Amino acid sequence: MACWKELPLEIRIMILEKVAEGYSFTSEPYARAGYARVCREWQPFFERQNFQRLVLDQERLSEFELVMNTCQRRDYLKHLFLRIRLDEYDCTVCQSQEDSKTTKKNNNTFTGAVWNLLIILSRWPHSDRSCSYNHCQQELTLELGAYSNSDSKHTFRDFHLEQNYPYQEKSDLHAYWDLYRLRADRLGIGSLHDPYHGWAHGHMDQVSLGSKLRLMGTLACRLNRPRFSTSSQQFPRVDVVKGLLIRRQFYRKIAVSTLGKLLYESFTCLQWLRHEGWYNVDPQQQLRFEKDYMGLISKALPTTLRQLCIFEDFNKTLHPERSTKRANPSLGKAFSKSTRSLDIISAAFIIDAEHFFADFWPTRPLHSNIVPWRNLRKLALTSRLLHPGIGRGKINKLLMAAGRAAAFMPKLEIMEIWNGGEGHACVFRYSTDAGGPQISWSSNWGIDVQLSVDVVSCWANNGRSCGNLTTAVNRLRLKRKQVKTYARAIRYLKMRRNVLHVISDYQVFWEEHNYSK
Repeated sequence: MACWKELPLEIRIMILEKVAEGYSFTSEPYARAGYARVCREWQPFFERQNFQRLVLDQERLSEFELVMNTCQRRDYLKHLFLRIRLDEYDCTVCQSQEDSKTTKKNNNTFTGAVWNLLIILSRWPHSDRSCSYNHCQQELTLELGAYSNSDSKHTFRDFHLEQNYPYQEKSDLHAYWDLYRLRADRLGIGSLHDPYHGWAHGHMDQVSLGSKLRLMGTLACRLNRPRFSTSSQQFPRVDVVKGLLIRRQFYRKIAVSTLGKLLYESFTCLQWLRHEGWYNVDPQQQLRFEKDYMGLISKALPTTLRQLCIFEDFNKTLHPERSTKRANPSLGKAFSKSTRSLDIISAAFIIDAEHFFADFWPTRPLHSNIVPWRNLRKLALTSRLLHPGIGRGKINKLLMAAGRAAAFMPKLEIMEIWNGGEGHACVFRYSTDAGGPQISWSSNWGIDVQLSVDVVSCWANNGRSCGNLTTAVNRLRLKRKQVKTYARAIRYLKMRRNVLHVISDYQVFWEEHNYSK
């Protein structure tokens, strides 16, 4: 029998790949770390996988700095998730909003964790300090989130709030596809009866505003603490971070002021931003958020940014009236004007396509000084106008405005305007991947729906189609009772992965089927 060193290199690599393939974080969380210590030959193979994606909380930052002490390990790292753990709370306060003392403590925890990580990353050597686009050596995605272990133990029993939530990357979706169902069965979610926490015979009933506010606090970095001197009120510059990811997994928001400081002061080489957040349950807080977000979009986006994907989430439990709310027109218009240099844009529910295309409305003359979207290749927007209760005339004006705007998008490959909710799903699409330009309408509502002559003419004569535009109208085979949320509509989007992160998409899928409640 041949010993390890006598085997050809190709065979040894195949064996290592087979060992790595059989690895399971759920059953053997630290086994792969042990593989790297077997011998010097195994070390680089498994370290490349071990260090490719790291998840840590604030208590592991010192260890993280020590472990990542070599250029090789730093080069392996592509995705870093700082999952900040806040203090736990009990049933005496779970039905009430955080008091000022708790808020201050949580902000201090959040501030310390973010600051310490930025200091560590800012010390990492970089080959090109001038940071001209496409010349930076490392490309690191930083993910941020904050939660308390108590968040999933009181009123809200969402699987994705648990500390050991197993779905962190795409490969996990195939390895652990049935854990939502198994967890619901194990915890007896379907028969849970706990009136104090708002549960009645397996269903959430009369959830208190206090419990919602407890879960959906806003975290802000406060640099006016004694540990921060006057000279350190600015975040350190971190060139290695090229992507910033904030997923809808946790309900707590990161304050817009803090996000703005990160974008403006630290992540000056950022190439893409994906920001998934939750609609505020307090109307006044939502108004302040929208006002602040308008300033962020208008003034704080790095000049290196190429992709911007924003998703404002909501559900019936937290926001029973959200589906009827009109998006902020000023925010939509500001978003349109501030994104003219981007390659990819997706904005769901936080703005409306009606306002994004306001300057191109068919009843308005086009200005001569319109700034084009010179680099835009992909665009996805939601609109409340795509609804069976809205008159066809208003819908046609929206589609014509989109066509007029497309004339100022010379590189456009795909545009999707969509909407979904209880009983309805709809997608309007312009694309060039079917051998030529095409516009299509797909919905589960309306009888004998056709794209109007005005809409077709607008798109055919906007300078993009060269007279070769084709049209299509498709009936989505979805009964009204099958459509519970917007999740059904997302499945029909070609820009699905731009609209939602793959893990977020999976969460939405299960939540639509009530497995995670």
